[in-house]
Amino acid sequence: MIICYFLMLVSFVLMTITGLQGLLQFTLFSTTYQQFALFATILYMFSQTLIMFYFIGSGTAIKKEINNSDIGMSIYEKVKKTKMILFPHLTLNMLIMGIAVILIGAVDTGASTNYIQSTTFILGYFHFLYTIKVQHVGFKENIDVIIELAEVNKVSTLAN
Repeated sequence: MIICYFLMLVSFVLMTITGLQGLLQFTLFSTTYQQFALFATILYMFSQTLIMFYFIGSGTAIKKEINNSDIGMSIYEKVKKTKMILFPHLTLNMLIMGIAVILIGAVDTGASTNYIQSTTFILGYFHFLYTIKVQHVGFKENIDVIIELAEVNKVSTLAN
């Protein structure tokens, strides 16, 4: 989870730099806007995919623990609810940011306008900020479920 938070921060910084680089047209580490945007997007996609797999893996582990402990599935419903809120935003944001980067190439070849690409990136960027908030809430809820599961297991172990 700490790695996920670190990658969220790195992605935020890289996407912010990408947006500023596109707006102000400066080079960074001898890379053009297009090159840096591609690098930033690859790291961004990796971090978002890792976050998705974290929630998938932790959900599977929680469900397995619930099944092994004969605890009611009501705890797992919280995990499913968190995923149902988080995953659509993650997927949508990955799609928007991916389209924004593809449109960079379309602008360079004249197949699209800079206005369309910039608008797409800005929408994706602000949705990314919202997605970070949703991810944070999801991490908190996931930890709460793990704590609740540990407390229920502790009580059932003491009863036996």
